[in-house]
Amino acid sequence: MFIVPLSSNINTNSINSISANSEKTQGASGQDSGLGFRELFQEVLNNVEETEAAVKMDAYKLSVGEMDDMHTMMINAAKADLALQTMVQLRNKFLDAYSEIMRTTL
Repeated sequence: MFIVPLSSNINTNSINSISANSEKTQGASGQDSGLGFRELFQEVLNNVEETEAAVKMDAYKLSVGEMDDMHTMMINAAKADLALQTMVQLRNKFLDAYSEIMRTTL
């Protein structure tokens, strides 16, 4: 038995792009426009799809005997679960904000 070093599969590109875009789009008024909800939610959806695809591939490899380290599959499953929970929480926050806006009167 051997120890396989863990490699970081965390997609930090989206985090870096969010912070870079928020710095670029900060106007002279000091307001931070950042990414739009659509772009942010699309990135989260893509992350969920990628992590779930990785878990499916790991499950397939484990079933055909190509994978001998089950801990990698468990780590990827935890990442997929966390990505899905993040997406659901983001959706819930958006729906709360939308209903709050609809309740306000002009």
